[in-house]
Amino acid sequence: MVSFIAGLLDATVQAATVLLLAGMGELISERAGVLNLGVEGMMLVGALGGFITTVLTGSHWLGFGVGILLGMVLALVHAFLCITLKSNQVISGVMLTLLGTGLTTFFGSGWVEESISGFPQITFPLVGQYLVGIPVIGEALFRSTATDYLALGLLVVVWYFLHHSNLGLEMIAVGEDPEMADTMGVSVFRLRYLAVLIGGGFAGAAGAHLSLAFSQLWVPGMTAGRGWIAVALVIFAQWRPRRMLVGAYLFGLLDALRIRSQSISLTLGPDAPLAGVINPIVEFLMTPQIMGTYPYLATIIVLAYAVIRTKSDQLAVPSALLQSYSRETD
Repeated sequence: MVSFIAGLLDATVQAATVLLLAGMGELISERAGVLNLGVEGMMLVGALGGFITTVLTGSHWLGFGVGILLGMVLALVHAFLCITLKSNQVISGVMLTLLGTGLTTFFGSGWVEESISGFPQITFPLVGQYLVGIPVIGEALFRSTATDYLALGLLVVVWYFLHHSNLGLEMIAVGEDPEMADTMGVSVFRLRYLAVLIGGGFAGAAGAHLSLAFSQLWVPGMTAGRGWIAVALVIFAQWRPRRMLVGAYLFGLLDALRIRSQSISLTLGPDAPLAGVINPIVEFLMTPQIMGTYPYLATIIVLAYAVIRTKSDQLAVPSALLQSYSRETD
């Protein structure tokens, strides 16, 4: 059981990194007033582009960079449609998710059987070699891939950028009151473009981590709805980077539990009381197809709880989210 828990925690860290990277990108985009529902598609193109690049070059870091770049390319389409052409942000995002899914399914069909040596697990710099021996949690916390540590570092950077830098504060102002920000000399269009591109880069990085570190293979549709969970994670975190860490690890734990649950049995012995009643229920709940729904059911439950329990004035929704801005009419 100890080894199971240790393995579960290790898988949780890597699963949480996917959500953390994608969630940070969505947070930045929404803070500037642009909803990006194309995260899933951007993650898929990042995963496939990073995987193919790593296969061809043998460099997982180059693959990771290509994944980021491809995510930004798809985000540029979203920015052009929503900011320049003032298209509906929801429709544009869903379209890009469908586009990313279709493109990666078509172009990725020939790469399914390829294998790579992706990001290796390394000990945490300086202190990792001394702390990795801690029972249960040592391996999970102090021996991970470089992208796991990178995601945690970027969370601090994003928090500082949004709340303690001029550019980040201007970006928040654009998401709250673009007309006032424009009056004060802030370029609404430039900052919204920048926010969407950064968000796409984070989504591409999340997809690249998924194929290069978490699974080290390519499977069509391998994001399996994680992009939608990342969007919900922003609401759960109430648009605050620090709360996003908790949500990412919570949903990451559910994802890891789904993957590793088949290695344990929770059924009662045949002689146990009510075994004939309880065991069929447990077997049904532990069915892989049923367990696959748990992360999404948890997303709905946690999201509903967070919204119901939080006063509207404390939810921190950017006031201009989903609102297009035009200097001629606003």
